[in-house]
Amino acid sequence: MNSPDNQPGDAARSVREGGSGAVDLTGCLMGDYQLLRRLGRGGMADVYVAQQKSLGRQVAIKVLRSDLANDANYVERFRREARAVAKLSHANIVQVYEIGQHQSHYFIVQEFVDGLNLREKLERQGTLSVPEAVKVLAGVTDALDAAHEAGVTHRDIKPENIMLSRRDEVKVADFGLARVLGGEPLKDLTQVGLTMGTPRYMSPEQVQGKPVDTRSDLYSLGVTMFHLLCGRPPFEADDPLAMAVKHLHERPPDLAQARSGNDLPAWLVTTIHRLLEKDPAHRPQTPHELADEIRSGITQQSPSLAGSAATSLSAAMRLQSVMERQKMRGKHRRIKTAALWLLPLVGLLAGGAWAARRPAATVDTLLAADGVEVERLPTAAAQYLEAARLDRPQAWRAVWTFHPPEHSETNADYAVKAKLQLARLYGRRDQHLSAIDSLGDFVDDGEVPLLYRMLGQALMLESYEHSGQTKAAGRLRTELQKNYQQLSDTNPTHLELFHRKAPHLIVQRLRPS
Repeated sequence: MNSPDNQPGDAARSVREGGSGAVDLTGCLMGDYQLLRRLGRGGMADVYVAQQKSLGRQVAIKVLRSDLANDANYVERFRREARAVAKLSHANIVQVYEIGQHQSHYFIVQEFVDGLNLREKLERQGTLSVPEAVKVLAGVTDALDAAHEAGVTHRDIKPENIMLSRRDEVKVADFGLARVLGGEPLKDLTQVGLTMGTPRYMSPEQVQGKPVDTRSDLYSLGVTMFHLLCGRPPFEADDPLAMAVKHLHERPPDLAQARSGNDLPAWLVTTIHRLLEKDPAHRPQTPHELADEIRSGITQQSPSLAGSAATSLSAAMRLQSVMERQKMRGKHRRIKTAALWLLPLVGLLAGGAWAARRPAATVDTLLAADGVEVERLPTAAAQYLEAARLDRPQAWRAVWTFHPPEHSETNADYAVKAKLQLARLYGRRDQHLSAIDSLGDFVDDGEVPLLYRMLGQALMLESYEHSGQTKAAGRLRTELQKNYQQLSDTNPTHLELFHRKAPHLIVQRLRPS
């Protein structure tokens, strides 16, 4: 293996042949990245774990196959799609950091997830439990929702492309087949021996070569969930063509009967079968719609809450949390709550859409929250979920206090979202000076993504106006207007998110007349 001090030109001399005759770049130095070991091979790229020398962190690097790297059109598509995926910053999506070229090698640098993909988990540990399956379903749904809002379809959802980290985080990987909606149609890649997607998990419209959208990803998610719960996919065949025919014409087996045991809640069976509908019009139309079904199903699953039509998801989570804690105390008092198996739902709350629609806290829930000391949970995501349940200032502060943002990008992401939620809480209480104070170091932080920074500026501007600080409001309004124009010019998708999540009156004044 090359030493970290090797010059970039030494990379070519360190290349050796693997057992299958494929080039193995282990030990090469590609600019800032020392390739440590090969993690796996795919149809388009080899994946390595590498050390980024400048930042002292481990990353994953996908190196485009050499035969594809000689096709200028393919390289351009590779770059264009990688740039599109790099815009997807979300806790349930493997983050793309950089697109690069070293000598004849084209590569993508992305987040390294230390853990197993779900294919490996299935092979080593067997089928998923119901709580594990719900966690995966909700986490992938949240990832697809973020991609859908950015106009990106994944096109290859399958167990191998869903990671479960050692910290129990669900991460969707490999948007290498992603297609940017509204962009140039991709050419048929079968000419270079590739398949757009994996036949076992492809939607009927995808195997027919028809245009696909997020509903195709939802179908693939349904096939994946069936496989994870039953140990086998709904359709099996000896060759890709026979598999395609089954996706087009055969009904899937009944999920409840295909799984050994009788532990599947009815709502989960119904939801997965809806995902497996042949006609895209009969599936959930968006990941957001699917998220609502998951939310409703979790609420209905608790018998003690079934009689209350007004029961909120937070109440269901609170009940589950209490039940799980009682059970865990009998098992050597392990610190674990049922909130962990609902962990991916935090992304739906983190995005603001669910938080905005969550019913206002009742007197009973506020009193209950006042009597609860904020517990330190294992991850920032779990801490955010607990804060959303309590909706108290000390709970939101705990997100970045217990999980410092400088420790990881995931922590930093949840810290930003928690600070916005804290400011919203103060605003609802008419505690505008507290809201301003909570956002003081936030709105000027250039490290915070522009969309989040603008949301913070909008909340602060609203509080300035309510508290009569006209000069400060004027200065901030000018800055926000400048950022608004920048976002309008560079990212219309994020601009639309800003319109939806910022205070309505502030948005009205910013919109061009």
